[in-house]
Amino acid sequence: MLDKDLTIIFLTANEHPGGWAEYHKKILIEAAGEYPIITISRKPVDLGINIIDTEKQSHFNMYRQLLGAAKLATTSFVATAESDTLYPKEHFNFYRPPANSVSYDMSRWCLYTWNPVFSLKRRISNCTLIAPREYLIDALEERYGADAKCSPKRVGEVGRHIHEKALGITLRNAQEVWCDIPTVQINHPNGTNYREAHNPTRKRLGEIKAVEIPFWGRAEDLVEKYK
Repeated sequence: MLDKDLTIIFLTANEHPGGWAEYHKKILIEAAGEYPIITISRKPVDLGINIIDTEKQSHFNMYRQLLGAAKLATTSFVATAESDTLYPKEHFNFYRPPANSVSYDMSRWCLYTWNPVFSLKRRISNCTLIAPREYLIDALEERYGADAKCSPKRVGEVGRHIHEKALGITLRNAQEVWCDIPTVQINHPNGTNYREAHNPTRKRLGEIKAVEIPFWGRAEDLVEKYK
């Protein structure tokens, strides 16, 4: 562990079934260890510093809340944790990016509750972001601060250049890194992604598929926990 140099920013809209919420909390606490946690939620959550979000639920608002939490943190680095993603402790400890770049852990298996098969896509995702706090704040201020250059119609991860070029904002450095033990992102009918896509068939399986992966076990057993 890197001497509490990291704050975990936990983002949840409290849309999950109670059983999953308790299971996820247990896994996150184990993974976080002694790292401080800032929780952004829509209902009170007894996990670190809790900030209640009252704005309309959207990806745009999620990034604005992330900006506020990053400003509240005092550590050199911040990492996001989302309520539909399971993290091993290794994820928060294996890597720190340089001061001028964010990083994304690419060892992220996706699991759809309506199709219990793990799949792996080579695509960055905000749920595995680890970043220098000041560099992230600077990037998010440009996008979502007082003079924001983003709008609710188009948002994207820091360092995803297709969005940054379209928005005419600074191109940010992003590193793709791989942890030995993967994260698992659950896709479910309660999430913002699902509602905005309107149709779950837009969520396609990745190129690499598995029914069982190290550490997390069988896909169908994890789906059973989403209750």
